[in-house]
Amino acid sequence: MVTPPFNLTVYPKNKTFGQNVLAIMGKIHQPGKRGAVERIESFLDEKLNPVYRAHYALWVYWWPLWRSLYSGRAIRRLWDKYNLVKEGQLLLDYGCGTGDFSIPAAKIVGSAGKVYALDCFPRQLRIVKTRAHKEGLSNIEVILSDLETGLPDECVDIVWMCDVFHEVRQKRAVLEELRRVLKEKGILAIHDGMKDRVLDYADNLFSLNGKHGNLLRFVKAKHTL
Repeated sequence: MVTPPFNLTVYPKNKTFGQNVLAIMGKIHQPGKRGAVERIESFLDEKLNPVYRAHYALWVYWWPLWRSLYSGRAIRRLWDKYNLVKEGQLLLDYGCGTGDFSIPAAKIVGSAGKVYALDCFPRQLRIVKTRAHKEGLSNIEVILSDLETGLPDECVDIVWMCDVFHEVRQKRAVLEELRRVLKEKGILAIHDGMKDRVLDYADNLFSLNGKHGNLLRFVKAKHTL
């Protein structure tokens, strides 16, 4: 029997599903111990429910495998087509996952550049660090966050966000943060199935500079409110 990271309680049927979820969340979050997100990750990884385990395995293991073996290569060819990632750049991979773009980007920017790999899941960042170590890369810095980067103003040359934007809840707030850290002549590259709907959130922050399928390339808008 696998023991979950907190005492599992059977909640009464007369309570709503939402009330029971909040009760569980309260038990997951224990001040002074691991963060709530990391404890949730640990619980989902260890619990026996086959539905949860299958979904989690698909998302954490098989999706990155598909990305690395197939879709990621096609997407990275767009880097070459539009000369997005260059030697010496400072690149922010926002929503880096397991590093399928952070690792090749670090190889391209080289020792004169740097890659900031940001994700909200500690497990993903641990994988990025392990992969970077195996590749002998010392120019990747991981950032654990679901919104703010903690980086200085106008410090990165390019922000890369692949298949992440549709998952972001605070879309406008994230774009405001990305505008803050992007250099004046920097590029924001968003590859996402939302396509032109991304523009609904970029008004007065970014101007569309070009697009190719799901890839939209933005520059900073000249005037903001």
